[in-house]
Amino acid sequence: MKNNKHEQNELQRMMEGRAARMIAAAVTVFLCVLTLFEFVALKMEWNVPALAVLSGDNGLWTREYQREELVMDGSTENILLADDGETPLTGSGENAKTNVGENGSGGTAQTGANTENGEDLLVEGTEAVRQEETEMPDVSGTGKAEADVKETQTPEFSYYIRINRKQNCVTIYTQDEEGEYTVPYKAMVCSTGLYNATPRGTYQISTKYLWRELYGGVYGQYATRIHGGILFHSVPYYKRAKDTLCTDKYNKLGQQASMGCVRLTVEDAKWIAENCPEGTTVEIYDGEDPGPLGKPEAQKLDKSDPDCHWDPTDPDEENPWQQTETSVTESEQEKQIK
Repeated sequence: MKNNKHEQNELQRMMEGRAARMIAAAVTVFLCVLTLFEFVALKMEWNVPALAVLSGDNGLWTREYQREELVMDGSTENILLADDGETPLTGSGENAKTNVGENGSGGTAQTGANTENGEDLLVEGTEAVRQEETEMPDVSGTGKAEADVKETQTPEFSYYIRINRKQNCVTIYTQDEEGEYTVPYKAMVCSTGLYNATPRGTYQISTKYLWRELYGGVYGQYATRIHGGILFHSVPYYKRAKDTLCTDKYNKLGQQASMGCVRLTVEDAKWIAENCPEGTTVEIYDGEDPGPLGKPEAQKLDKSDPDCHWDPTDPDEENPWQQTETSVTESEQEKQIK
C-alpha cells in the first residue's frame, strides 16, 4: 500500500511539473508570436487597434527600430542641410560628420535620455554621439507640466512645436507679450508612429537633412532630428528622387502609420527645417483636442493619376502639381481680363 501511495505521489508531482513546463512553453510561444506579429504589423503598417493596447509605449521593436534608424546616419545617400536652410552640405557618413561639426549642427547620431523609458540609444559601430545638453522634463499630455516645460526654451527661439500623437496633428506656437509660447501660429497634419511608436516627451531638434535615407530602404526630404532615431521628414520616397513618392503612405497622413518618425507633407517638413533652428523645443503628447487651429487635411492622391508619385505640396518647379495650379491661376486671370 505504501509503495502504491508513493508511486501515486511521484506520478502526481511528475504531472504537475509537466503541466507547469507546458504552460511556460505556451506563454513563451505566445509572447514570441505576439512580438513577431507586432514587428510585421509595424513594418507593413497594419493598423490593428488591439496592438496599441498590448504594445503600450515601450515595445521592444520600437527601441530596435530607433537603433536601426540611427545606423542610417552614416549612409552615403544622406545630404545634410546647411544652417541657412538653403545650401545643402555635400557628403555624408564620415564627410557629413565633419561638415556637421564645422557648421555647428551637432553630431550625426543624436542620443539622449528617453523621457518615457529612460533608455539612452547608443549604437554600436557609430562614432561617439552628442548627448542632449539639457535633460528635458517629461510631459504627460495633460498640460500640468506645460508651464515648466516652456521655461526650458529661451526666447531666442521663434517657435515651439507641439505634436498631438493621438490626433496626428502638429501645432506651432509663437510667443505672447510675456515671452510664453501660447500664440498658435501654424497647424500641420502628420503621421506619428503606429502603436505609439513615437515616444511622448519633450526634446530639442538637432541635425537636419535635405535628403536622408530611412530605415527600410526608403528616403525622406527635409528630415529634422527630434530625438535619437525619431525625426520629422516628408512622406517616404522609394528613391532619392522627387517623383518616387510612396503614394499609399501619403494617403495615410492624418493617422498613425510610421515606425516612429513624424511624417509631414514636403511643404511642412521644409518649413520646419528652414524656420526652426537647432535647439527648438518639440513636445510630444496625447490629447483629445487636435489643437487650437484644428487639424488640416492632406490631399488624397489617386493611384491612377500619372502625377501621384509627386507630393502636391512640393514647391519644386518641376512638380506637375505646381504647374497645374499655375496654369489654372493663369486661366482664371485671362477670364477676368476678357
